[in-house]
Amino acid sequence: MKVGKRLFISNTLMVLSTLLVLLAIGGGTIWANQVEFNKNTQLDGNIFRVKSVLEQQQGAVPDWTALSAALADYDYQLYVEQGNTLVYSNVKYPKIASYLQKLQLSADQTSVFYEDGVTAIGTLISIGDEAYLVSATTSSIHTQWFGADRSRFDSFLITFLLVGLAAIAVLLFISQLFTTRLVRRIMTPINKLTESAKRIEEGDLSTPIVYAGEDEFESVCTSFNQMQAHLRNEQGKNSTYEKARTDMISGISHDLRTPLTSVKGYIKGLQDGIANTQEKQKEYLSIAYNKACDMDVLLQRLFYFSKLETGNLPFFPIDTDMGKFAEKYALDIQDDLKQKNASIMFEKSDGSHWVRIDTEQMRQVLANLVENALRYAGAESLKLSLTVTQANENVVLRFADNGNGVSPEKLPHLFEQFYRGDESRNTKNSDGTGLGLYIVKYIIEAQGGTVVVENDQGLKFTITLPSVKGGRT
Repeated sequence: MKVGKRLFISNTLMVLSTLLVLLAIGGGTIWANQVEFNKNTQLDGNIFRVKSVLEQQQGAVPDWTALSAALADYDYQLYVEQGNTLVYSNVKYPKIASYLQKLQLSADQTSVFYEDGVTAIGTLISIGDEAYLVSATTSSIHTQWFGADRSRFDSFLITFLLVGLAAIAVLLFISQLFTTRLVRRIMTPINKLTESAKRIEEGDLSTPIVYAGEDEFESVCTSFNQMQAHLRNEQGKNSTYEKARTDMISGISHDLRTPLTSVKGYIKGLQDGIANTQEKQKEYLSIAYNKACDMDVLLQRLFYFSKLETGNLPFFPIDTDMGKFAEKYALDIQDDLKQKNASIMFEKSDGSHWVRIDTEQMRQVLANLVENALRYAGAESLKLSLTVTQANENVVLRFADNGNGVSPEKLPHLFEQFYRGDESRNTKNSDGTGLGLYIVKYIIEAQGGTVVVENDQGLKFTITLPSVKGGRT
């Protein structure tokens, strides 16, 4: 069940329970007051006995104390007036006078009055020439609070407070019950997420969160597990990347030491006069120059690596005819390829093939492809082909060799950083850095193009660049 729905149901139950309890309290209070009202609206059951006691006093010598004692047996109190003078009273509350004023007293008739739960019985007793106003009232006469009899109000107030406190206790218990269950339900996945976050902070990325609740937290925990798995995979990739980078820098450093030592040795030979003929001096200088060129290539790789790492590889694009650019490059490297028992064939379709590229970076792309073929093609007589064609609104540049290609499972990884597939092509030159083809893809994509590779009687690279109208700079 969703957390939102669970909260809604819990709050609804809490409100409903509160209303039911309040309804029960109100109903019980009304019922109790109604019972009390019905009970107190009835005349006292001893009125006839009290009436008889009062009527017996006609004509007799008054003994008010004895009469008061007789009335007390029935829980009545005596009040006697003569004229406006109080003769006798054991009533403690002054309100009795207001009740007696409502009695219609006469010598031949006893009057009965009821108000506010008080029953009053009065008669006029004549003794000789004297007339006494004699009344008996129930002894439950009390003062009133807020318009209600004090004893009834006290009873109601105590009852109300006790019932109210009990209701509050019940409501608090119900509220705590629902809240505790809800909090436990919510905090269980939160605690699991917190514990898992601490594990990740400590480096543990292998322990997943186990939570099977049917609410939003299940998807949160699942997403957290997926994030943890992704972090674990990225950690593995980063570890592999760091190792490969360390190996590359170590390899380049080692490779730099060898030609540097050779350059120093041949220059030392020239200084010491070992090369004592013009031919030998020329040979020493040529070897030293070639070794310096080798070092330049290695340093250029480090340069590119540094620029790629920081994302600061500079681009200065201009409008260029790719057909003419590729043709010139092929002509420039022909002599060098002949010395390495290789050749290159160039071909292009009719018309112009304008693209917007950085020519220096594009030359680096072609140089990396040539170097990759020379190093890994594995052909006895390496033949390269460079083709430029137009395809709708794109210019397509294809570079192919007649080598052995690569195994299908390793083909998708050729453009990965630090990936070296030399074991699948030619292991005699296994000192590559694994950056050449990665740089190719980086440069092409940075200029809005794409590059793909496939096996086609060798290895074939297809570079697609968006065409532009020529003449702009």
